[in-house]
Amino acid sequence: MVKLLFYHFKLYWAAYRGMSKVLKRHPTTVFGKRVEIYNQEKLFLGEKVSVQNNVILHCGGAAWCNYEGSISIGSQSVISPNCVFWGCGANIVIGNNFDCAPGVKIYASRTKYEDRIEYPALNPHVFQDVKIGNNVVCFTNVVISPGVTIGDGAVIGSNSLVLEDVPSNTLVAGTPARIIKNLKDHER
Repeated sequence: MVKLLFYHFKLYWAAYRGMSKVLKRHPTTVFGKRVEIYNQEKLFLGEKVSVQNNVILHCGGAAWCNYEGSISIGSQSVISPNCVFWGCGANIVIGNNFDCAPGVKIYASRTKYEDRIEYPALNPHVFQDVKIGNNVVCFTNVVISPGVTIGDGAVIGSNSLVLEDVPSNTLVAGTPARIIKNLKDHER
């Protein structure tokens, strides 16, 4: 019993020390509970970013992704609960005022299914940057694939799968996501 308590204390202490390093670099950021950050040195946050409960920010730093990758989130952005940002092998760059609903997943890598081998852990990967502009809104459970660029002022509808670039000031939705309307002439 004592060994188990000591083990859990060590895990808690390591998580606390890791988060305190991030807070020193980004003192205006507010973190919720159970936020996991991998390769913290490659996480870059603007002013007044809110990262809510159960978020995973994976900034690479592993052999399978060639120790590459990073995540950059602009000022006054909100990352809602249960989001996963997978910046492994390539970069995720998000502009200012990003409004991200719960369950959004952003991936800068994927398994290269075209060249699979018998042992899945050794399958090759595709690494491509994801770029998201300023004032973008992603509703619940959006999935953004590697290599996608989303323009300023775009809105992504709930449960959408974004496989291609999204122009500025457009509303897209669906699986795969397609343009629903141009927002340039509309008030939001």
